[in-house]
Amino acid sequence: MNYNFEIEKTINEIKNRGAKRVLLQFPEGLKPFSLQVVEQLKEKLPNIEFLISTEPSWGACDIAEDEATTLKVDLIIHYGHTPYTWYYPKFPTVFIEVRSNLYISDQQVANLKSLLEEKYKARRVSITSTIQHVHLIKQLATKLQEFDVVVGKPSSPFMYDGQILGCDYKAALNVEADVYLNISGGLFHALGVGLATGKPVIKVDPYTERNEDLTSEVYKILKVRYGKILKALDAKTWVIIQGVKTGQNRPLMVKYFEKKLKERGYKVFVVTNRSLSKDTLRNVDNDEIDTFVVTSCPRLPIDDLYDYEKPVLTPGEAKMIIAGNLDKYIFPW
Repeated sequence: MNYNFEIEKTINEIKNRGAKRVLLQFPEGLKPFSLQVVEQLKEKLPNIEFLISTEPSWGACDIAEDEATTLKVDLIIHYGHTPYTWYYPKFPTVFIEVRSNLYISDQQVANLKSLLEEKYKARRVSITSTIQHVHLIKQLATKLQEFDVVVGKPSSPFMYDGQILGCDYKAALNVEADVYLNISGGLFHALGVGLATGKPVIKVDPYTERNEDLTSEVYKILKVRYGKILKALDAKTWVIIQGVKTGQNRPLMVKYFEKKLKERGYKVFVVTNRSLSKDTLRNVDNDEIDTFVVTSCPRLPIDDLYDYEKPVLTPGEAKMIIAGNLDKYIFPW
């Protein structure tokens, strides 16, 4: 496995807490390793009952508390995240970070330097990463001594310098830079950095050993998002979607939007949802509804619902309309 699942730490936590029945929760990318993890745990803890949750888990905002209560387990082991900025589970939960064992090669660093110098003539560079690669930030910074490297502070004491989440980019927003680097696999987090900062963003991918400039991709997404916003300007009836997952339930945000939209003369409805999809929207949609705004996860409109028939907005996009200021794109909140 290319990841450190901290088996010994997990064993010690289970022993110290006296747990007999344990629910293991993995995010989507780590679920394929779940059986191997259980095998290793069972070698040292043969009398402990382990259950693996296959329910979707998109972050530390999505702890399987209801599932754990139903299954009458003693403890949740949640893999792949640090605790969430705005919510901490009430059910006994241990967070295992699952750091990656991959590294950034000298050849990849050399290619990155060329990209920064030749394309952007960058002087100041920000580095962020997901929790899996946060230990690589200092390593990369020391290899980019030709540049003024800045690493921002996160929004939460549970997080590390430079660490970002899919809905939290404070570590990027807290610094000014010419180009923003994000150490991660896939496109999800790096695109978020680009949307949040509005600056050039390069994904430094330790899995593919490639550096990918995503600036033009971010621009394409922004064109789509502004199209949704402009269409929503003519909306008369809004539906606010309130998430009912414990870590995604934001009643104060719902009340804020309800109040502000009604002040502008709009008709407003509030619906609740646990796992939002296009089918969910189609089931509630009718000719009267003009626009939806999602308050649970701001990535849903960007990644999953962007091509829905009617505008589905993030909280930041709805704030732009309420403020009557479309000049600066607000992402995520």
